[in-house]
Amino acid sequence: MTEHDDDRGLLRLLDHDPPGTSAVDVRRAMTEGRRRRRIRRAFTYAGAAGMSIAVVAGGTLAAGPLRTGTPDRWATAPAGVGSSPSDAPPPVVTGDAPLAPTRCAISKLPVPDGVTMALVTGADPSGRILLGRSYPRGGAYQVLVWVAGEPTKVRMPGDQTLRDVTTDGLAVGTTYQRLGAGEEGFGPVPYAYSGGTLTRLRGVTFGEANAVNEAGKIVGRDERTDRPVAWTSPVSEAVPLPLPAGARSGTAHAVDEDGTVVGSVLTDGGRSGRPYVWFPDGTHRELPMPTTVGATDGRAFTIRNGWATGVLSKDPASSPSAVRWNVRTGEVRVFPEFNIRASTANAHGWQVGTDRQGRAMLLADGGPVTLPDLAKHEPGGLTNIAETVSDDGRTIGGQSDDASGTIRAVVWRCT
Repeated sequence: MTEHDDDRGLLRLLDHDPPGTSAVDVRRAMTEGRRRRRIRRAFTYAGAAGMSIAVVAGGTLAAGPLRTGTPDRWATAPAGVGSSPSDAPPPVVTGDAPLAPTRCAISKLPVPDGVTMALVTGADPSGRILLGRSYPRGGAYQVLVWVAGEPTKVRMPGDQTLRDVTTDGLAVGTTYQRLGAGEEGFGPVPYAYSGGTLTRLRGVTFGEANAVNEAGKIVGRDERTDRPVAWTSPVSEAVPLPLPAGARSGTAHAVDEDGTVVGSVLTDGGRSGRPYVWFPDGTHRELPMPTTVGATDGRAFTIRNGWATGVLSKDPASSPSAVRWNVRTGEVRVFPEFNIRASTANAHGWQVGTDRQGRAMLLADGGPVTLPDLAKHEPGGLTNIAETVSDDGRTIGGQSDDASGTIRAVVWRCT
């Protein structure tokens, strides 16, 4: 299922969302990345005095209910539990892939309070639950969850985003906020959201929650130690993941249903990134970087059913290449069809993202399917971004500019 580096806003187009029109989308993403880098430096070296942000003193916040028809399985689980409430991890998807869609129709997702600007940031594997943000007037952010197309507002402190969610409604994400109740500083704070309750994840003062699998395992990063971490459940303590010799830091970006984790580590004194995988049996290794690309830097950002997606580059100044790994077989393939990289892949390895003409695209076994725009596409303009894809390939979430140039949260239904 469903980054810690200074260029993450460029490498992942939606990791820092644009509050303006898509004419400045990439530029805004890069600016947001630099802004948060400055924030990190501010609280690390000089504190966060003078910054005005919401304060959260307690461990949980009441939020709007997310009704998925399944009770919160983790609400009464003991702290530090070593496994999810289920006895075994869900099985991986097996069998032949269904026929890939050949056409898709676009529609705008409803947004509460008459707000128009919004986008999608994540989804569950079925596509029934979509995560996102809206941008009310006044510069605020509003986290949203759509269940079967119906939106719910989620109250989170600070500058907030939900990134990933399970089919029964356990969502994870990060806010940038000032801490209180004896805790000093300002920075990213990891949260889980389930059953209408927002819970701050344990064992990490500042850090990120990037992804969750159906068993409730959450992965991310500890900001202060600069290490990849995992939580075995939303009520457990964070556990650092091992780093290879020569690596000084890393991030866990995504976790598969069997517990396999992918991410990146920094080596060579922090100059080079390496795509990395941690397996459920405790082993871990670098993912291969194809010699045809001549890459010296790489990241893995998503994984689903053994299919991992990421990006490779020759050096920080060069144009990146989209790459997909099969972590079970060792197969690695570069996809020049994507601009920068794919957003994600589903259980069959089908990928979505933005092509080199700035159009949203589904890339399945039968070839690329261009996803329709809300308004006429300007060649070279970044106006459509496909962010999520369901396992059956029929539901794709993302964003598209309307005729006024306003970013709208959209869903593509495919057949």
